[in-house]
Amino acid sequence: MEADDWIDIAPAAGPHADNVRRASSVHPLDFFRGRDFSGRYIFSLSAETDCQDLAEPPKLNGIDVSLERRQPHGARLVLTLQEREQFDIFRALSDHLLRATADQALGANSSGLRLVLQRLSDWHDMLRRRRDDLLSMPEIIGLAGELLFLRDEILPRTGAAETVAAWRGAHADEQDFAIGNWQVEVKTQLSTADQRLIISSEAQLDTAGSRLILCHQAFAATPETGQSFTLNSLVEGLSIQFSHASWQIADSFQVALEAFGYVPRQEYDQPIWLLADRRLFEVREAFPRIIPRNLPAGVHRVSYSILLSACEPFAVGLDETMTSIFP
Repeated sequence: MEADDWIDIAPAAGPHADNVRRASSVHPLDFFRGRDFSGRYIFSLSAETDCQDLAEPPKLNGIDVSLERRQPHGARLVLTLQEREQFDIFRALSDHLLRATADQALGANSSGLRLVLQRLSDWHDMLRRRRDDLLSMPEIIGLAGELLFLRDEILPRTGAAETVAAWRGAHADEQDFAIGNWQVEVKTQLSTADQRLIISSEAQLDTAGSRLILCHQAFAATPETGQSFTLNSLVEGLSIQFSHASWQIADSFQVALEAFGYVPRQEYDQPIWLLADRRLFEVREAFPRIIPRNLPAGVHRVSYSILLSACEPFAVGLDETMTSIFP
């Protein structure tokens, strides 16, 4: 959904009515978007039966969520955007609810309404956790680095579903990507930073029977250009591509983002970056690393740094390596 999906709908003619149109001609449930008498954007779902025991909706910051009871056993759930600067969240939430209910039976509005209320509760809990807790700058750079590698190197070589399934960094796995017998760990830093790679544990560079690639990326700050990106622009572009594949894939991507701690925030429109460098190193015997068998009994969760220059003997070609991973 875009802002124009609401802008070209006129405000309602009176204070006791809404001007709405169907949100999707192919969706099985009766979702509507529209505007109220004050011109505020609304998103709604109605059910005429079996709504007598619905849970009360949660309170969302900047979005009014109301449940209108209808006789004898109907209900209408209405989301109203109260704060215009929260539109990106309002749009993302509306898209999420459409995707989450896309596999409901045709016309199953009452069961769909229950699912929507559960998803709203989940969304509320997630926003409450993140409202005053922005990602740190290292987390922003790390997430942007993983998404950029996913966009540039993985998605063009395999299907959308396989791409989302391969991204494991958001789920706190030791390596960021798992593709067959290959693991890829992505380390991203600013081009002005010390040329050191921070390794978070002794297991992160342990091959454990698989082939492990360490990808180093450097970002350079830049004015906005056709090739530049922000964290928000990376998320938005990938979300659009995955939504074109299927709602299930798009929803899995959103779940992964939420697991990482990302929700759309205006603050993530800065900084603006360009990719300055991307290099791959294969982690094998003699690679400078600490792995579990190196540690004395009882010692674990060791973090350390590696000089990038010490990785140079293990450099491998980008295209040749990606061809080996995706033959």
